[in-house]
Amino acid sequence: MKLSSERLLLRGYSESDWERIHVYGSDAEFSQYELWGPNSEADTKKFVDDMMKQQIEKDRYKFDFAVCEQATGLLIGGCGIRRESQKSSVANLGWAITPLAQGKGYATEAAARLIEFGFSELKLRVIYATCDSRNIASYRVMEKLGMKRVGFLEGDKIEKGFRRDTYRYELLA
Repeated sequence: MKLSSERLLLRGYSESDWERIHVYGSDAEFSQYELWGPNSEADTKKFVDDMMKQQIEKDRYKFDFAVCEQATGLLIGGCGIRRESQKSSVANLGWAITPLAQGKGYATEAAARLIEFGFSELKLRVIYATCDSRNIASYRVMEKLGMKRVGFLEGDKIEKGFRRDTYRYELLA
């Protein structure tokens, strides 16, 4: 499955993607607000393998994509929209864009395309995203997408040895 936008191609993962993903997936600063990372080579290869398995599931309800520049085909990140279950009308939205391509609106463009896919093709009623409350860039993307902050979860997750606070943003169909 492929989705496209003005500047991006969202496509399924392939085995050879692991090296480009590992460039940012192994970066401690990049993953500082995430529950994962920094990744070892084995972690990154397992991630790609898991994404490839997800793509062939019979009753697929999670849709993760490699984010590539249309003009060059270069993989610059990943994004996904994942229903809570196969029959759910609620889904979580996420993205990761390599630092080398940040600040160009790619995360917003990829997420906007996933929102369109979620509401039109998956017939979702609610799309939400969460982020560490310190991750200003992430919640700014959510706000650019028209998502509304609906929750603040204080100390809801232990991340890399300390408790973190989480924002939840939502968009309704």
